[in-house]
Amino acid sequence: MSSPPEGTEQLVRSLFEVKQHFVLPDGELEFQVVYDASTKSKFVELKRKAGALGFRPELTGAAEECVLVLRKADQAPRKLSRLPAFLLFFTLAAIVFSAILQQEVYQALIPGVSPYLSFIAYGGTMAVILGAHELGQRFVASNRDAGHASSYLIPGIPVLPPFTPSWGFASSQRDPALNRDSLFDTVVAGPLAMLGLTVLLFALGTVTSVQSAVPFSQTALANTTVTINPNLIQLGVYSALSPFVHSVPSGYVAVSPIADAATIGFIMVFLCSLPLAFYDGGLLATVALSSRAAKAAAYLSVFALLAIDTPTYWGVALLGLVLVGRPSQPKLLDDVSGLSRSRRWLLVAIILVAILCLPIPHNLGTLPLP
Repeated sequence: MSSPPEGTEQLVRSLFEVKQHFVLPDGELEFQVVYDASTKSKFVELKRKAGALGFRPELTGAAEECVLVLRKADQAPRKLSRLPAFLLFFTLAAIVFSAILQQEVYQALIPGVSPYLSFIAYGGTMAVILGAHELGQRFVASNRDAGHASSYLIPGIPVLPPFTPSWGFASSQRDPALNRDSLFDTVVAGPLAMLGLTVLLFALGTVTSVQSAVPFSQTALANTTVTINPNLIQLGVYSALSPFVHSVPSGYVAVSPIADAATIGFIMVFLCSLPLAFYDGGLLATVALSSRAAKAAAYLSVFALLAIDTPTYWGVALLGLVLVGRPSQPKLLDDVSGLSRSRRWLLVAIILVAILCLPIPHNLGTLPLP
């Protein structure tokens, strides 16, 4: 049995009130400590200082019986999974396919429009929106000690409603996050980055849209982005920009590949925010709620997907029903401290944003943008 480096026990005792401690094999240490209001912040400091000594702290148990273990940091390289790249390939293929389908829409509405321009505008906008999710999470993770995680793009089926090339992101932790706050901040950054960019792109697409050359009734278009109802955010953006947008005569539609792709982007923000296991919303619910409450929220989401605008979201509902049976548990170094109150309110805001991103169901009425 090797002894721990000099100063490790003193480091823990300088930050925590220690009831008793034990020396584990290979020089690792276990402490029973008193948990109080300052333990959460002290653990963050311990993580930083213990890392310099080659140790990784883990806080487990409950506030009444709290166990702190200093384990040797794992330096062994891990084999990277090929699954994220595999799913990314199929998602990019779905983006290309959906952009090709959109070309037929624009050719029908504006004969002679450049197919290359519409392809690049629509497909590029979709790729940028998806990329914002990944970049947002990576940026926050690098500053919040959230551990390494892999994002898996779930490929969609562009020819089936809701016409999205992706059904959202599933996340898998390979390394534990510092605490619930750190993990929450990283996960929520993805949907928020997508939302912010989607709103900007929809506004850009709205002000640069052009009137269709032929009335919509004279085309054979159905089940396309043109027939998707707007959501409340889109109605608000259009209302704010209406002085800068040319009005379209009755029977005609405004055409914009960028705005159409942003419309799909709103749906993907909605899907990402659902509290389904492995989805962003599912991880947020698991971090903020008890396992029973998170599971109940997942079943409620599945029921809602089956009920709204049937059968538009039935495919996603079926996937969600499969995921409910495989709940994910967050990996945390500090598994005792709870989520801060401000982040709990942010979770409520995310749920409201998801509702606002949902297109108004057709069974409530058809509300095309003016």
